[in-house]
Amino acid sequence: MKKKTVLAGILLAMSLMFVLAGCGGSEKAETEAGDTQETQPVGSGCAYDFPKTGFGFDLPEGVEITKGSIDPYDIGEIQYGSNLSMAWPVYWNCTEEERASLTEADADKVHTGGSFMIFCSGDGRDLEQTKQAYATQIKEETGEELSEEEIALLDEFEQIHQEGEYTWYVLKQPKSEGIPKDYQAEYDAFYDATDEILKNMTFYVPQVWRGGSDGSDVRFEATDLDGNAVDSEGLFSQNKITMINIWGTYCGPCINEMPELQKIHQEYADKGVTVVGLVIDVPEGNDAQLAEAKSIIKDTGVTYLNLRAWEGYNEQLAAPAVPTTYFVDSQGKLVGDPIVGANVTKYRSTLEEFLK
Repeated sequence: MKKKTVLAGILLAMSLMFVLAGCGGSEKAETEAGDTQETQPVGSGCAYDFPKTGFGFDLPEGVEITKGSIDPYDIGEIQYGSNLSMAWPVYWNCTEEERASLTEADADKVHTGGSFMIFCSGDGRDLEQTKQAYATQIKEETGEELSEEEIALLDEFEQIHQEGEYTWYVLKQPKSEGIPKDYQAEYDAFYDATDEILKNMTFYVPQVWRGGSDGSDVRFEATDLDGNAVDSEGLFSQNKITMINIWGTYCGPCINEMPELQKIHQEYADKGVTVVGLVIDVPEGNDAQLAEAKSIIKDTGVTYLNLRAWEGYNEQLAAPAVPTTYFVDSQGKLVGDPIVGANVTKYRSTLEEFLK
């Protein structure tokens, strides 16, 4: 998340501390989400496209990015079903190819520069309603009221487009410091073109991810991390609710929440609830990450069942980021909405609601 949380988006984006900090659906998915769309535009037909937030832009004449690259960082909805999306372009002092191969150890070798952030609000909200909705999301994510700094940022929203029930706002960012000298002129040209970019921006309805539909069937034959066969019908029929937590071995937030998932698994066992992990980067037939997954499970003290990703799992249990958590009833049907991001409090409240 986040990278995937609204707090990171609104606050940390101001200092661009989102570098290599998030958990996409997989390492490959994370790269794809950040790649520029110059060769295959998604929705706007522009060189840089942000389909989850519904806009795109071309660089003005005379502005060329050749030494570095621009990453269209498109978060989309900050929380499932919120109809509040966000995205922003990021200038990197490396090429797209170099950016795709970066590791966590490379984080201190690269520099990023911001220019502006775009927020899209649906449901026909006006500016004040949008600010309040974002404030609510921040409180839900952090459990805390807005700080003065956060309130000041929300007050800087400027409306730039309205179409149907959607309104787009911009939050301009201060010029970033620390760009290496060889890249400074290129970044400055991009930053100084902000007003022209915003003026000629293309907008369209955000392509919102909605995950599996409530009531859809979940059917599979898979194996656990020890190679034992697991049949979905037998698994689901033993419980009122099966909570499927999709995670990856590279995802810090996923690993950090696992002890809390273990507590949920133990505390709700008598109520007919079980937790099941689904490790997306340990697919059946590929043992490269298997030892790492087992090590994580041992270190976190997890005893609940963990499955290897079966072929086509994401057709039933799509995950725009990890962790993503689904709920399945005893008949193997999805119940309610998935939860994207680590949110133990919401897991518990959702289970309590289902068990009523």
